[in-house]
Amino acid sequence: MKIKYVSKKKLYPAFGQAILKANTIYIRKDLPKIVQKYLYWHETFHIRDGKRLKKKGKNEHWVCSEIKANIYGFLKQPLGATITLLMSLTPSRLKLYYRRFKEGW
Repeated sequence: MKIKYVSKKKLYPAFGQAILKANTIYIRKDLPKIVQKYLYWHETFHIRDGKRLKKKGKNEHWVCSEIKANIYGFLKQPLGATITLLMSLTPSRLKLYYRRFKEGW
């Protein structure tokens, strides 16, 4: 799996992204190191779980996937998860969540 630290401009308003087909995770390099560590675990979970589900020929609703990735990341980096949660309470991030929920992504 590849890990790429990218500019805020490439991912905003997201903090990280997992691309299963490319076996790559992207994490914003402008974020605090502890948040980056949490995001590493969160996005790594998406890659590993996505591969597991693909092998079984299953799909999972994105909400379930996010809940599992958040729990996994929290268990690995609880302080980073907490800071990420607090950083997520901004208008741009809340709009992102609303849009994802509305569009079904």
